[in-house]
Amino acid sequence: MPRLNSGDISLHYQVQGEGDPLVLIHGLGANMAFWYMGIARVLAARFKVITYDLRGHGRSSMPPNGYNLPGMAGDLNRLLNHLHIDKAHVVGHSFGARVAMHFSLRAPDRVASLVVADTQASCLQSQVRLRDWPHWKTWKKQLNTMGFHALPPEDELITFEMLKYFNELSADFSHGALNQDKPAGHRPSLKKRDMGRKGSARWDRLMAATTAQRDFSDDSQITDYRVQAMSTPTLAMFGELSHCLASCETLERYVDNCEVTILPEVGHFHPAVKPRLFTQKLIRFLDRHA
Repeated sequence: MPRLNSGDISLHYQVQGEGDPLVLIHGLGANMAFWYMGIARVLAARFKVITYDLRGHGRSSMPPNGYNLPGMAGDLNRLLNHLHIDKAHVVGHSFGARVAMHFSLRAPDRVASLVVADTQASCLQSQVRLRDWPHWKTWKKQLNTMGFHALPPEDELITFEMLKYFNELSADFSHGALNQDKPAGHRPSLKKRDMGRKGSARWDRLMAATTAQRDFSDDSQITDYRVQAMSTPTLAMFGELSHCLASCETLERYVDNCEVTILPEVGHFHPAVKPRLFTQKLIRFLDRHA
């Protein structure tokens, strides 16, 4: 696949299809493959779909710094320039949605429409602890049924690593992949995210050798004042069971040109869990803003 080598970064990207440009931005700990299953290929029948690995992720390089929102938005700006794209629809999931929002605030003339898929920002909601998440009791009961009893403390903040692992455990359980007869020492640990051996090692290196850990937590560039001034057509698409629903509600209140879609019976990772439904809702929105 092609690469963009610019400044301190080598970005791994892919372009599929023809039509209006559409950028898909994955979240932390993922890569462009997040969009492969039932999303990018379907969209490529209607749009020129651009997917890429965020810096430090997938096959993109891992520079020592630049992981804050201005740095990530700068990478996207370079990629669009490299592809000679003046304006695109921009879709982001989780942290990728923060990148998309910041890019829209920074360069609104380059964003035809913005899709915020299940993200959380400090100006939109406070961080959520497990005990305050309405659906934690359901998740806890399911995890206990699966044989996991040493769960995080109720006052622990919900992180993407925690949600990703819970989501994967639930999927494994529903497909019968977990053997409940295994002794506790042979079951997966909730303390280790399940990214696969290679992905986990890369994530550990990213956290240890770069400024990423500090940069990822800084969303000070997205302020309530700036969000309220947004005029870009926006779709807030969140899962019914998401811990980020307060961010969705605030976006709807702050942004005049914001539509809201709540996907039933799914949480934070709804694009991966229900890709067909996600894609249908996305295309319906994009068709109105082509």
